[in-house]
Amino acid sequence: MALWRLESHCSMNPLTIGRELVSAWALAASYPLECLTILQVPRRFRQSEDAVILIHGRGGDRTNLLAMSLLLRMAGFDNIGFFSYPTRQAVEVSASQLAEMAAQADCGAGVHFIGHSLGGTIARMVVEQSENGRTRSLVTLGAPYSTTQQSPREVAIFGIEDPIVRPPSGATFPQGMYKRLIVLRNTGHLGVLYHEEAIRITLSELSGNRPK
Repeated sequence: MALWRLESHCSMNPLTIGRELVSAWALAASYPLECLTILQVPRRFRQSEDAVILIHGRGGDRTNLLAMSLLLRMAGFDNIGFFSYPTRQAVEVSASQLAEMAAQADCGAGVHFIGHSLGGTIARMVVEQSENGRTRSLVTLGAPYSTTQQSPREVAIFGIEDPIVRPPSGATFPQGMYKRLIVLRNTGHLGVLYHEEAIRITLSELSGNRPK
């Protein structure tokens, strides 16, 4: 898949810089808490019929989405998994491994995917090839993309001042490229992980797609 508009520079305003610095500190502080990412509610106590899989970005770590996972648990999602992959592993290999993890997920009502940066691209590749009805939701945060992609189930969230993955330009995008496109102000590549609106949209999308 061709990744489009992958950039390494842009100017940021002071608010965005502050948000990025705080987000970087939060990411660094989360690394010692990796033990929390392997906690699972025993099957007999679970309320969720659906599962959530979170995928970090290139060079990241499963703890990067720890805060999101805790908020998901508070919203009633108690079957949550994290997918990790080596930094230099081919995207296609990572997508194949994620697809296998999703197929083996201990659930009977489908899977929700949340991916940051390259993790969003990997999740998109899996969803494109998944069986109808298996995917409940796909939310990406600052994920590389192609204008020729067809991802009609994807809610894509970007920071307008992201120096790594710039959001699609213009107010419109090709039909089928996304289900919904959100560009957040005063936000960069890391800040989108903790932005209150990004979190609200993510929780709303997943909650709206839960089995009735």
